[in-house]
Amino acid sequence: MIRFWLIAAVTWLYLLLGIAAGLPVFLLTRRLSVLYWVARRGIGLLLLLAGIRVRVVGAPPRGGRVVYMANHQSYLDPPILLWTLPGYPSILAKQELFRVPGLGLIMRLAELVPVERGREAARESVDQAAAMLRAGRPFLVFPEGTRSPDGRLLPFKTGVFVLAQKGAAQVVPVSIFGAHRLLPKQRLRLLPGRVVVRFHPPLNAADFADKEALLAAVRAAIAAGLQLSAAESGAN
Repeated sequence: MIRFWLIAAVTWLYLLLGIAAGLPVFLLTRRLSVLYWVARRGIGLLLLLAGIRVRVVGAPPRGGRVVYMANHQSYLDPPILLWTLPGYPSILAKQELFRVPGLGLIMRLAELVPVERGREAARESVDQAAAMLRAGRPFLVFPEGTRSPDGRLLPFKTGVFVLAQKGAAQVVPVSIFGAHRLLPKQRLRLLPGRVVVRFHPPLNAADFADKEALLAAVRAAIAAGLQLSAAESGAN
């Protein structure tokens, strides 16, 4: 637990310093690259201090209308993927995160999309994200909607698949393996170790008859990637 709080303190200190240094530059240039550069350097520092090694398998596409859909095992997942993905992907994030001092400001400036509870509010968030996606902004989403307590896949929510179809996007399934062991859900424990991020071949959302068929294909790809990573982990 001491290790967790020490790394958390360093992370928040970096966040405050990053805001102080990067915000004026961003306000002058309005370039997302400034915010993402600051964020990715901070994530790299976090991973180094935590002793977390990331193995990337496959290569995500660069540019275009892309929705990256990943399983969700840990709070480590979003920063690891942001550190790994090319470009400046936006994220559908819980509204509560936008209320966190410092972090909420950065999320708004980076044009991340808040998702509130309630069917109508969620639909508005999906419509906003779809408009951004059609304009060429890639998205990172977690179809489970919450973290898995044991690494096994939870049921998928359909809203992100509506987003992919409305945005006429390519969908890239992503399998994250090992993060739940390093920072488990509901436990203040951060361990060193390895996380495997496996990118699967893109799926064209327009090729599927409905969101349920797209959901099934994405889930099958992510599940297969988790099984392969587990087999490789057991063999090592």
